[in-house]
Amino acid sequence: MTWANQEFRNWHGIQSPEPPAAAFDYAEIREMAERMLDTRRNRFPQLVAKGRMSAADADAQIAVFEALAAEWRWMATGEGAPAEAEHIPAMREALDQSIATIAEIAREDRGFSAELAAQAEWVIAMAWHLEPGRRTRACRARTFVLRQLMAAEAAQVEAPLAA
Repeated sequence: MTWANQEFRNWHGIQSPEPPAAAFDYAEIREMAERMLDTRRNRFPQLVAKGRMSAADADAQIAVFEALAAEWRWMATGEGAPAEAEHIPAMREALDQSIATIAEIAREDRGFSAELAAQAEWVIAMAWHLEPGRRTRACRARTFVLRQLMAAEAAQVEAPLAA
């Protein structure tokens, strides 16, 4: 497919290919999710101390981003477990807010820096994967099971050769 006939989608004012360009950059998306969590863990106590955010709101948002980071750790590596299904609506809402914030920063800066554009693509990719009807989580779970089965089969083949 060429760019001339590529479909694009508007995410809070940010144009992104459909599917997002970074949709399958799982390692980079995982790193972005972890940076988003770290940012909140580092900045929110200061906002609470200044009275610009309640402790309850800070704790709630940090919990959402902990679930998001756990989700992408699992998605990228198979380590841990995916986020609980009941966390998905809050994760989607938090990502929508993050995308809107990125769009606002770009408007204020009169464009995207390379770093902000990359962040936008990774956050959009996270949101895209969590949309209703996407089967990314189920497919990743099956992929991890298949990898385990293949590893077990390889070990069985190699065991007689080592004896």
